[in-house]
Amino acid sequence: MKWSESWTDFVVCLLLGWLGVHKFLEKDIGMGVLYLFTFGLFGIGWVIDIIRYLVAALKGERIQGKKSITYDMNVPLPIVNATNIMLSNGEVCHYCSPATYVKTKNVVVGYSGGSQGVSIRVAKGMSYRVGASKAAPVRGNVEERTNGLLSITNKRIVFSAAKGAFDKKLTSLSSVTPYKNAIDFQFGAQQYSLETKQAKFIYSVLARIINSINEDEV
Repeated sequence: MKWSESWTDFVVCLLLGWLGVHKFLEKDIGMGVLYLFTFGLFGIGWVIDIIRYLVAALKGERIQGKKSITYDMNVPLPIVNATNIMLSNGEVCHYCSPATYVKTKNVVVGYSGGSQGVSIRVAKGMSYRVGASKAAPVRGNVEERTNGLLSITNKRIVFSAAKGAFDKKLTSLSSVTPYKNAIDFQFGAQQYSLETKQAKFIYSVLARIINSINEDEV
């Protein structure tokens, strides 16, 4: 059996789980502190987590938070049923999950300065205003969010939404940058930013698909 990060996680849980170390690695700080002061919930929570991590390791998965995300390159890519896109001949979907399109706009958010001036009466029914000045607009960045569905096939990346939707071939993908809670897709001069908690998993899926395409071309 090939040693992987999932087995490292299991060993950490097995040896140090009673101190909550694995919970801190999951970034579940509150539960980690609770484990630390209760010796793994009096040993009960620790034993349950040992079993959970063992099952995940046998499946080639890594546990992050409350979700198991597959990273093992030996595990076949999943094939999912994506009802939001039409697949062409020989096309299969490997990922389909909600995501949020984020677009930053620079807009006027208020005005600063300016004054009404003073009104001076010069005749009956007639007045003249002096000292008035126009307020200067204040601009700022505002993020516009639109919920949608992100699908990745062996040929395309598709985001279905009311705004920010796109349907791009994998061959036109220039770069992809995963963050903690977001991922950026670059297609030539166009960039799309999507909020998702599965950015690293999406990146790994794309990397494996592209590697597979490159191997077929050789």
